[in-house]
Amino acid sequence: MTDDLGRSVRFASVPKRIVSLAPSLTETVFAVGADSLLVGVTSLCNYPPRADDLPEVGDLLHPDVERILALDPDLVLISVEGNTHAVFEQLNRVGLQLFVSNPRTLDGICKSVRDIGGITGRDSVARRVVDSLHAVADTLRSQQTAQPPSLLMLVGTQPIMAAGGGSFLDEIIALGGAKNAAKATPGNYPVLNREEVLRMNPDMLLYPDDMHLNMRDLLQRFPEWRRLSAVSGKRLHPVDADIFLRPGPRAYLAAWQLHQLIARDGE
Repeated sequence: MTDDLGRSVRFASVPKRIVSLAPSLTETVFAVGADSLLVGVTSLCNYPPRADDLPEVGDLLHPDVERILALDPDLVLISVEGNTHAVFEQLNRVGLQLFVSNPRTLDGICKSVRDIGGITGRDSVARRVVDSLHAVADTLRSQQTAQPPSLLMLVGTQPIMAAGGGSFLDEIIALGGAKNAAKATPGNYPVLNREEVLRMNPDMLLYPDDMHLNMRDLLQRFPEWRRLSAVSGKRLHPVDADIFLRPGPRAYLAAWQLHQLIARDGE
């Protein structure tokens, strides 16, 4: 099989002991029904809840190679944006079988499901999962309005960073029925100044709930944002960071939740 680094990876048989080094990949292994093969995950792999019962091998940036080796895996699933090149090289040097899955789009998420389903011998389950994700997308597209609200998805405030047009969050925003206010700004996650946000004047502001932000905090930092349509209309919404920021199957759930938020704001 060809992984997302373009490497040809050969499998003599279905792996029996898998370590996953990214929460999105752990979710995907569970989604295709191959969780019985998992023997290790990162400390951030918290979904589904059964993942908490698996041995931990450290975090995304600093997995413990000795702990991984002690689990005797015949496959390590690794990402690119979560994990580092140094980790990849270190694991490769000690002779571990690696497969890189690094979806950056909704289609890439479906490819990841199909790849992991194929590797684990769960092709038919993976096809059903992908079909269900496509069905969610078709339903959401059929319910979109002619005048979608503009939305700014903040991913940081010090500095101000937002989801740009090159991010998979941009696809979630569009599929959920909104127009990304930062779509034309260069970069996947552009840094904005406070005046740019005023010029964008989004109808809605979203932010991951792990930023622990609320309207009062936002206006203390940026008092001029009181003039934003999103603020005057009280359309500032926290969203589940694990669902919205992980490039796994629940990205389609993120789009569905956004669709519901837009519907409630319009009531």
